[in-house]
Amino acid sequence: ELWFLSTEDKVDPINFALYINGFSFWHESQETTISLSPFALVRNCKFQSTYPGVGSLSDFKIFKVSMFAQGRCYYFGVKGANEHEAEEERSRWVLDISRAMRLVTQSLFPPYVIACEPLAEVASTQRRLMAGYLVHCDDCCTASVLYCELHPHCEDRAKMVLYENEICQTPVMDVYITERTICCEKIGINCSCFSIEEHQFSTRSLAERKLWLRAISNLKVKLQNRAPTPTAEELKSYRGAIREHISTIKGTLEGQSSQTDALLQRASQRKHFQPAGSLTSPPFATKFSLGEDGNYASGCPPSRIAEIARPVGITTARALTTDHRERCIATALPVSSPIPKPLAAVVSGLRVTAPPTLAEGKYGGQFTEPEPH
Repeated sequence: ELWFLSTEDKVDPINFALYINGFSFWHESQETTISLSPFALVRNCKFQSTYPGVGSLSDFKIFKVSMFAQGRCYYFGVKGANEHEAEEERSRWVLDISRAMRLVTQSLFPPYVIACEPLAEVASTQRRLMAGYLVHCDDCCTASVLYCELHPHCEDRAKMVLYENEICQTPVMDVYITERTICCEKIGINCSCFSIEEHQFSTRSLAERKLWLRAISNLKVKLQNRAPTPTAEELKSYRGAIREHISTIKGTLEGQSSQTDALLQRASQRKHFQPAGSLTSPPFATKFSLGEDGNYASGCPPSRIAEIARPVGITTARALTTDHRERCIATALPVSSPIPKPLAAVVSGLRVTAPPTLAEGKYGGQFTEPEPH
């Protein structure tokens, strides 16, 4: 049981259920179900104000779940027998929710390693500094998994080229970086999001976010100092420095590939991007749905949950179901099937389970996010 801080200046007790890819709660006889996405974060917060009938909010340990791509934010409170107990309870919830967010994010990425060397057969990659997959927030409802390639500065700007995949045959768009470009990270527990101006990205891990931001920051410093366009030898030196940094964080990058299929629904329609360079027609991008109410990846009946469950090595400390029965989520849902309502929550002490491999694979499609709720 948690407390929900509504916009009507009320704090009400609720039954909160955390799932493998979202959460749900009942408030005023209405169930709210929210799918998590790569563009969400959870963090502790504190209010100084008072609520009618409750008194000071200092009695609560509060955290928020922000779906910032959709402009939504949910505030929840924890009360315990004493302050220490409440703090520990909040920490468990925040950590478990952040783990679910990481699992959703990592499930969208194909296996890959960050590359520094250009592709010999693709001329557009010859000035590559580093390249790898990122999730790009297209709008409040869709996200694309794109292969992003960082290029060094040339005159007064650098750029990031976004491709459909690592073959780099179909550029989707260019994101330019100048000395005035605003690049920042989102602050949340285990959050791997960052932005370049209006473009929101999510990395596979926190270490990779740090790597991307460090490389972009170095480019901005060179632009601010009016450094000349780097020569071929200087490019080799830059790539060597990036590879050296990758080697120092290799341990944190290993094991980041998800063992589940994508935990977001593939979009039914593809969105056109503005074509990059001299393309004559807009390319298609790999897209994911960022989730909608009721969009959970649990498609098997309760009686079969235990039969098809497979552990993926992620554990959580909290579990409630809407009917208070302990179960473990299992997913056996074809990509083309509609997503039903959630069946079960992650159970304390049990491992989160993964879906059987989907015949279609988890990439090469389009996925969508919910309309604002």
